[in-house]
Parts: sequence; C-alpha cells; structure tokens
Amino acid sequence: MRALLKAGFGIKEIPSPVGTELCGYGYYLGRLCDAGLDPLHVRCVALAAGGTKSLVFSADLIGLSEELHQQIRHSVSEKLGYSGREVMILCTHTHTGPSTNDLEGCGVMNEAYNSRVPAVFLAAAGQAVADLALVEALEECRRPIEPVGYNRDFQNGPHDAVVRGLRIRRADRPPVAIISYPCHPVVLCASRQSSADFPGAVCRLGEENGMKTILLNGCCGDINPLRRLTSGDDPRKLLDDCGRKILDGFMQGLHSSDDMELKNAEFNTTLPLLAMGKDEIDAIAKLGDNTKVAEIWREAMLAKPRTATDDIMVRCVRIGAMVFCSLPFETSTVVGDIVRQAYPGRNIAVLGCADHTRSYLPVITPERQHSYPVVAAPMLYGYPIIASGAVECIGEQIASGLRSLVGDP
Repeated sequence: MRALLKAGFGIKEIPSPVGTELCGYGYYLGRLCDAGLDPLHVRCVALAAGGTKSLVFSADLIGLSEELHQQIRHSVSEKLGYSGREVMILCTHTHTGPSTNDLEGCGVMNEAYNSRVPAVFLAAAGQAVADLALVEALEECRRPIEPVGYNRDFQNGPHDAVVRGLRIRRADRPPVAIISYPCHPVVLCASRQSSADFPGAVCRLGEENGMKTILLNGCCGDINPLRRLTSGDDPRKLLDDCGRKILDGFMQGLHSSDDMELKNAEFNTTLPLLAMGKDEIDAIAKLGDNTKVAEIWREAMLAKPRTATDDIMVRCVRIGAMVFCSLPFETSTVVGDIVRQAYPGRNIAVLGCADHTRSYLPVITPERQHSYPVVAAPMLYGYPIIASGAVECIGEQIASGLRSLVGDP
C-alpha cells in the first residue's frame, strides 16, 4: 500500500534591507537600499509520505554565499532532521534584494545583516513542517503562455515559455501552489527600492486566489523580461501584469493527476572547465568588462591551481508525476531542453540558482566565446571559465541521473 502524501507550507519575511547594498547590475554602484517596494520572503513547502520527506525553499534573494548555504543546511539538519538529499534550496534571483551572494562589484555583503538570514529559512521550514496535512488531490500544469521573457543571448534563441507546476489540495487547509517559470527578475532595473520583483507578484496574486504559493525560477540565465521599468511606469502595476500572466497560465493549465508518489534524489555531475595556465588566465582577464573585477579574478585563478572539472551536486524531487531538478548556476534554457527531450511527455522543471550559485552555465558558440555570460559573469562569481560543450554535457548527465526518479525514457 502506497504511503499517504502530506504537504505543508511556511512563509517568513526576510528583514528589510534598507541601508544595505542591493545586489546586481554591477559594477561598484553603491546601490544602497533606501525603501521597500514590497516585502522579501523565504517560502518553504514540506512534503512527507511514509519514510520519504522533502523541503523545498524559495527565497527572494539573488543567491546565497557558500557560508550562508552551509549554515542553512546545517540548521535544517540539526533542528528538523532533514538530510542533504531531502532539502532543495532555491533563490528567485531578484536583483532588488540584499547582497547575499559574494559577487565582486555587484554589491558588498553586510555580514551583520546576512547573519540573520539562516534563521528565516529555519523558521519557514518549521512552519511548513507544523502545517503538514493530508493531500486529497494533485493537479498538474504544463502550459505554454505568451512569453514573459526573451532570450537575451541569441536573437530568436530558445526560451521555455511554459508554466509548470502543481496545485496540492489538502484536507481542511488552503491548497499549495508550486509554480515554475524561467525569467530573470529584473523588471525593476537598478532600483534602490527592495522588491521580490515578478516572483513576489506571482506569489501574492496566488495568495489572493486562496493558494499558498511558491515560485521556483527555472533556466533563467539567458532570459530577460520583455517589459522593464521605464520613466512613467507604475512599478507595482508592471509587476502585477507580469505576475498575472504567469499565474493565469498556471490556473488555466491545471488538470488532475492520479500519481501521488513522493521521491527525492541527489547525484553528482561533472562540469568540464577550460584549461587555463598563466598565459590563458592573463589573456582572458584582458577580456573582462571591468578592470578591477578582472584583476581580482586573475589573482584568484593564479593563486589556486584549477582542475579540469568541477563536481556539481544536482538535487531533485518528484511530487506525483511532476519532477523538479535544481543546480547551482544561472542556467541557460538549453539545459532544461536537453533534460526534457530525454523524457518525452514528462513534466520536468529544471531550476537554477540553487544552493551556493557558482556562476553562469551558458551556451558557448564560436561567435560568443568572449560574451558576458562566458567571460565577464564568471569573473563576478570568482569562478573558472567553463569549457565549450559544458551545457550539453551537464544536460545529458542530469537526464541520466533522473532515471532513479522517473525510470528509463
């Protein structure tokens, strides 16, 4: 007999970042937050079925430093008893949130402020676990919509303009909506007002529709919003318009699912890196967008010998027929496309900005070997340059690793 599925939801507000530096848009802007347009939150969905359990977090932050990521995992393990494979930590990647990921030139981290962040994650998780209730029905969504974004790296390039997710109906509790759509949360441009950007609008509108709502950003590394704030725009209306399009697609695409199984998995993948001796590092540093950032990156690369590959942990959870798969990069659309092509007909959301976000994971073509996502972005993150074909390599490895959750294609 299959174990009964339970689900719970937690939400806690992240402290106001007024007076701290906001993250994004580089370089060295000194973009101190002077007000809040809307609150920032950590949201968490707890799931349990028999001996299987999972926590899925989504925080209105640009990303997490390795230190913050490890502190969150440690506290959730110590206080709530969740192992690494049972915890998926994601950030929406809003560029109007505080500097919580160490990105050179894109905002100085405030250590005193950041020290308060792990407790917010733990509180949201505790609330979600306390809220666990029997799941009566699952409704699945996989619906194309009129695009909210466009591929900023390639003219007419790929964009996964599909809203994916689940509505989890529970006994005597509000339903939980898990919604995924890929797009950079940069609608508000370099505002000095903190905001969750469009992911916050999706969640708020979901709440207004009676659902506890969490937004999981997808392969947004090469996707920007079609509409961005310009002079004369009402920022709240602009966010609402974007959020409503995504939420409407979700609601219109819902259909019943008979599958109520819960599984989770984690597995290592190997990311190929560009071979870089001193001469190569010196030459690449000259291609940076900012001299200071490039020199800091150069010194870091020279100070620590680099291997030819990097081990990348991928974490996944299957809720009914829906699979969510996360990796710690600003991930390009092609990664998700490769994974889904390996499993025709399966509803798979590939999610970026997980755990400690390491860098971009871009498509590399001969024409774009010196482009921002290939060269300048790794300099912000202090990460090596990835090798040509890395995106395809990672996509294929993820597809292979998913067999434990979904079986053979």
